[in-house]
Amino acid sequence: MTKSTVAAIALVAFAGPAVSEQFYPAGSLESVELIGPPAEPGTMEFDKEMFAVMWLQESRTQDQIDFVQKSVDLERFAPIVATGLLNVDTEVLNQTLDQIIDEVRDDYNAVKANYDIPRPFVANEDVEPVATAFPVTSYPSGHTIRAIVYTSVLSDIFPEHSDELEELGRKIGYGRVIGGVHYPMDVTSGQVLGNAYMDVIREQPIYHDALDEIKGDNRGSDSVGH
Repeated sequence: MTKSTVAAIALVAFAGPAVSEQFYPAGSLESVELIGPPAEPGTMEFDKEMFAVMWLQESRTQDQIDFVQKSVDLERFAPIVATGLLNVDTEVLNQTLDQIIDEVRDDYNAVKANYDIPRPFVANEDVEPVATAFPVTSYPSGHTIRAIVYTSVLSDIFPEHSDELEELGRKIGYGRVIGGVHYPMDVTSGQVLGNAYMDVIREQPIYHDALDEIKGDNRGSDSVGH
């Protein structure tokens, strides 16, 4: 049995009722309090957020539209770490990323429901979204959080590319404002929450075990944070 197969079986075994207690133990953060309340519709602060969305809509280019329409997945980041991906177990990498995102999504969806801020194109009919546009709650930005997960995990595996990865992650987050589907406050709160999730995740032994499997070694003392 190959190392990849063993790792895959291990991840599937953890995918039962206790999945939220794997990479991100449920309740590790007071997420609502961490990011604080957003600007509410009808306030001057909210009007400023909407102004930013409208200004970016008026000034966005076709290249920016093409950028924001791309999915947040490993393929999005692959050009930065292309050579390195040849030397790691991409199957386990994808499984790890997917599981982390599933776990943190449960948390940030609860935060979204708590604040229930309408998307820009719901609050203002003059907003013309060009990115994925579901009329669900806006604050914080889930795309931003997922981009940080990808950026962080890949930076832990390929630290030599961390600056480029972080820059792409930031662009993906703010691209959601350019695309007319989020406010700037959604992105900044998503950055805070995404980084806080990763701080918790990096404390979990299973995360370092996963990195070792991905990199094809068992040198736990060389893993990030050890």
